[in-house]
Amino acid sequence: MNSDLRRDTVRLGNLLSIAEQVQAFALSRKTGEIYITNVPAPARINLVEGEIVDAQFGLRSGLEAAIALINLRDPQTEFIVGERPKRQTISMPYLQILCEAARVKDEQTGEETTDTQPIRISPTNPYLRVTLGTEIKTFPIRPGLAYIGRAANNEIVIVDPTISQRHASIEYSRNGVFLKDIGSTNGTYVAGQQIKERWLSVQDSIQFGGVHCLFIGGLKK
Repeated sequence: MNSDLRRDTVRLGNLLSIAEQVQAFALSRKTGEIYITNVPAPARINLVEGEIVDAQFGLRSGLEAAIALINLRDPQTEFIVGERPKRQTISMPYLQILCEAARVKDEQTGEETTDTQPIRISPTNPYLRVTLGTEIKTFPIRPGLAYIGRAANNEIVIVDPTISQRHASIEYSRNGVFLKDIGSTNGTYVAGQQIKERWLSVQDSIQFGGVHCLFIGGLKK
């Protein structure tokens, strides 16, 4: 990377996982390169108007590289604004890529963890990470029943016009975390599929109306 590019570089460190960065940049339709600085180069994910179009990680490229980087442990990153790739190796929607990365992470849970392998996320202390534009909010999921919606009397308040006053419920019990749509106008989606009710698993992607979220922990027994 030359010095001209570095003038337009945002240093993100390890504040967000790569999956969370992809979500934030996708929702704001950013074009640029997520560059991982604490592993041997090349290690990058390129986005054009919010969609992942290319990735490279060592000898791996395309979707395989993107999934490996998304599941990378403790990444240190920079975002190079406006950097475009020389080729397109990925045509899958970003949300589908995140779901595939989560599936790979689940399959590899229990295997030896290295800097190039996904780590196991504890099933305890679940929380919901909500992306609103470039802002990310975190809501802990506590034992019992909680309601999600736009109204202030909900336990999880998401202020967005696509969210119903009382949109969904989420219940944390000894059996896991159970999500239920309660007649919302714009629907509730898990991994891109509209649902009425569903048990949640580690790193499920959720959408309430037009708001994208990531569920962490609370693996169903």
